[in-house]
Amino acid sequence: MSINKKLLLIIFALFIFSNLTVLNADEEKINLDDEELPAIDPFQGNSSASSGQNEQASDNSNTGGGLLNGMKLAGTIVSKNKKIAILSSPGGSAFKYEENDEIGNGTVLVEIFDDYLIVEDENNQLFNVFMNGVEKKIEG
Repeated sequence: MSINKKLLLIIFALFIFSNLTVLNADEEKINLDDEELPAIDPFQGNSSASSGQNEQASDNSNTGGGLLNGMKLAGTIVSKNKKIAILSSPGGSAFKYEENDEIGNGTVLVEIFDDYLIVEDENNQLFNVFMNGVEKKIEG
């Protein structure tokens, strides 16, 4: 056999061997697409963590969906010139409010901070509204 044929045979054998090792390595990897993963709704919140907090906030809620009409604080945007609060409804829609906007049922958004809001209800009582859904009355 000539040297060219031996060299070609060695290259071919190396090529086949390298493909087999790559195929075996791919079979050992876990494919996450094939595994069944639990469905988690990111807007629902942690029911176990907020259950105790809802007891505190239950006396602060009004009829008709609570202080924010069933909406939750989803996020805030605070800049030098403008402050915006994003509230999400139970249906998943998002609404934008600025300071001094009426949210509904006589509730007015008084002030927007990085992680909470101050709102005033129809009885002129002030509440802190946090991103985890807690509505806490401001005393004093």
